[in-house]
Parts: sequence; structure tokens; C-alpha cells
Amino acid sequence: MKEQLKKIDNKWVRLIAFTIASINTGFTIAGNPLLPFGSEQIVEGVSIVANTAAGIWVYWKNNSFTFAAKVADDHLKQLKEGK
Repeated sequence: MKEQLKKIDNKWVRLIAFTIASINTGFTIAGNPLLPFGSEQIVEGVSIVANTAAGIWVYWKNNSFTFAAKVADDHLKQLKEGK
């Protein structure tokens, strides 16, 4: 099972979560929430929290922003290639 989980590429899971949250937020804003909650405030709250969390996750997770992180990524790539 652990081997199968290692093969899953996180970026696709993050992208799907962000897409679902964004679509639901759009429908909620249009007045047609996809999530079947009784109270509109709950739907809006869940959508906002999910959309914000997914956006931050997609944007930040394993993205190299600093110079040191980019150098480390290049070094890791060279190590994996055997250079």
C-alpha cells in the first residue's frame, strides 16, 4: 500500500482539490451551491475555507521560491541523474 501511495503525484491531487473547491465557490456565489447543506452560511463558510486552503496548498506545496531552494532542487536533480 505504501508503494502505491508513493507513486501518486501530489500535484494532481492538489490541483483536483483546488478545482473542486473553486467550482463549488463559483456555484455558491451564483446561488446554486453544490454541497447539500441546509444553511447557506455553512455552505459559504465551507466553500471559502476549502478554497482558501486548497489555493494555499497548491501555491506553496513543494514550490521553490527562494534562491537557496532552487539551488537545492538543481542539486537534487543532479544527484538523481547520477552526476
